[in-house]
Amino acid sequence: MEEKVVNGNQQQGKKNSHIALIAIGIILLVGVVFLVIRRLTVSKKVDLTAIASVNVTHIRKGNIDKEISVMGSILPNDTYFVPVKVAGDITKIYVENGDYVKKGDPICEIDASKEIEAARIQYDTAKKSYERIRKLYNSGDISLQNFESVKAQYDAAKLQYDTKVEYATPVAVGDGVVENTNMTVNTTVSVGTVLCYITSEESKEINFGVTERVLSGIKVGDKVTVEKSGVKYDGYISNVANLINSSNGLFNVKAVITSKNSFASGVLAKVTFVYDRRNNVNILPNELIYYEGGLPYIYVVNDDNVVNKMYIEVGVENERTSEVLTNIDKNVRIVSTWNNSLAEGTIVNVVKDEEVYDDITSEVR
Repeated sequence: MEEKVVNGNQQQGKKNSHIALIAIGIILLVGVVFLVIRRLTVSKKVDLTAIASVNVTHIRKGNIDKEISVMGSILPNDTYFVPVKVAGDITKIYVENGDYVKKGDPICEIDASKEIEAARIQYDTAKKSYERIRKLYNSGDISLQNFESVKAQYDAAKLQYDTKVEYATPVAVGDGVVENTNMTVNTTVSVGTVLCYITSEESKEINFGVTERVLSGIKVGDKVTVEKSGVKYDGYISNVANLINSSNGLFNVKAVITSKNSFASGVLAKVTFVYDRRNNVNILPNELIYYEGGLPYIYVVNDDNVVNKMYIEVGVENERTSEVLTNIDKNVRIVSTWNNSLAEGTIVNVVKDEEVYDDITSEVR
C-alpha cells in the first residue's frame, strides 16, 4: 500500500515538473517575441527618421519649341546711293561716315561752273527764241505746231540749266546713315561716280545660312532675335531660299530687323529663332529627367511611397523642358525634388503633391 502511494507521488511530481518546464518555455517564448517586436518597433522608428522627404508632380500637356542660334551678316534693308550727276571739283563736304542725314540734306558741293555756264548759254538762247515765237503765235503769224516745237526746246534748256545748278549740291535721297564715303576736297569727280551710300537706320536685314533640317521648320514671318554686344533686337524672317548655296552647302535666309539699331553693314551678329515646334504634347522640366548609360529616366513614387525608376523616351528638348514620348498616366507621381537618398526601392515621405495644369493651344504648324 505504501509502495503505491510513493509511486503516485513520484508520477505527480514528474507531471508538475513537466508543466513547470512548459510554463517556463512559454514565458521565455513570450519574452523573446516581446524583445523581437520591441526591436522591430524601435528599428522602424529609427528608419522613419532617415526617410527622405520629397515633393511630387505629374506629367502635363503643353507646347515646346526648339531654338537654334547662328551667325549672320548685317545688310542694309533700304540703301540709297548718291551719284555724281555733274562733273567738277568737290569744294565742300558736309558729311562723313556714320553721320545720320535726312532726305534733302546736302552731301557736298561741286564746282560745276563750266557745265552750268554752258547750260545757261543754251537756256538764254532758247529763252530768246521762245519769247520771239510766242509773240508771233499770239499775233497769228505762226502755227501752233511751230510754237510748241520752240517751246519744247526752251523747256528742255531750262530744265538742263536748273538741273546742273541743282546737281552741283548733291543731297540725301532718303533718311539714314552715311556709309562708304571717301570724298576729299578739291578732288575732281565725273558723272556716275558714287559719292556715298545712305542706309536706313530704322530697318536692316541679317543674312544667314541654315541646313535642310532647319529649313523645313521655318517660314516667312517667323520671329527672330538678333543679338550684338549683349543687346537684343526683334525681327522676322523675310525670305527663305529654296536653292542650296553651293559655296557653303546651306540655304540662305534673310530676316528684317525691326528694332531701331545702328548696325554697320557687313558686321556679324547672332540670330536666334525657333525651327521645331510641338503643340499639346506631354512635357516635363529638364531637371526631373536623369540619364543612365545615355538612357533617360525619371523617379516615380508608388502607392506604398516606394521609389522606382521609370525609363522614358524623350522627343524635342530645349533649355527648359523636354517632350516625353512615353505614355504616362496623369496620376503617376513623379519626384520633383532631388535628394541624395533617392534610389530604386527606397521609401520616401511625400511632403507635397504639386498640382499641374495643361497649357493647350490650337496652333498648327
